[in-house]
Amino acid sequence: MDILSDELARARAQGAVFSVLRRVAPWGLQFSGTRPLTAHILLHGDGWIEADGADPVPLHGGDVVLAGAGGPYSIVSEPGAVSVPIAEARQATSTGPTTVVCGAYVLSGSVADTLLDSLPRFAVVRVAEQEPAHAAAIELLAAEAARDSEGQQALLDRLLDVNLVYALRSWWQHAGNPAPGWFRALSRPAVRRVLESLHAHPEQDWSLVTMAQLAGMSRAAFAAEFTRVIGQSPGRYLTELRMRRAEDALLRTDATLAQIAGSVGYRNEFAFATAFRRHRSVSPGRWRRVRTSGRPAGRR
Repeated sequence: MDILSDELARARAQGAVFSVLRRVAPWGLQFSGTRPLTAHILLHGDGWIEADGADPVPLHGGDVVLAGAGGPYSIVSEPGAVSVPIAEARQATSTGPTTVVCGAYVLSGSVADTLLDSLPRFAVVRVAEQEPAHAAAIELLAAEAARDSEGQQALLDRLLDVNLVYALRSWWQHAGNPAPGWFRALSRPAVRRVLESLHAHPEQDWSLVTMAQLAGMSRAAFAAEFTRVIGQSPGRYLTELRMRRAEDALLRTDATLAQIAGSVGYRNEFAFATAFRRHRSVSPGRWRRVRTSGRPAGRR
């Protein structure tokens, strides 16, 4: 079980390139800041991120920015430069020595929330912090962005997806940056074995005893190590994992409550409903009706 890949897949994390812009200074690009996650890659040249209430952040060629939702912000050639809305900028002539790739990621659900909660408003992954393969992927992205040939959009979309995986890994691995508990635990073999099994089979009858046995530790030692690394107890982590999986099924399928209950480890829909109500302060049926109102039915 590759937990990062699984989390990204369940968050429906897919990129869609919406602009490859070439600019001559002075220039500025303005963004609404309403999208859950947007990537900006400065392929060539320098620039700055500007947002109300914050100091401008310098950017250099090869830097990657993961921008979360919030207020409007701009990427500019120099602080104070006039910026134009991205929709307007896409319609203008695109020439110049500075190249900026901007792409929005489609993410949804509580699984996406756990990924985004660990990121600041602007996570800047500097060239010096990137894995060699990440830098190579950015070079390939730059080369493809400079071309105009068949299949270009598909390649740019996939390379943007690749960038997200590398950027998240680089950000979380950099000293001082907060990371999800499960990511921190990947360097702890005993806890990692348990986590991978929980994510692969949350429906199994897990107890502290079975988890500790899988980790090869005593119950007390395992519970203490898990809590220290993850930041919450094994039981709490399992419950939240099951709830995220249940919410995903409620949103994206038309499975019955009994079917969902069994798929996430509850004996019946009543036990599941009790746990869900404790977690969300509302019944799973009502939560589903409110969240899916006006949307087409899902699939089993």
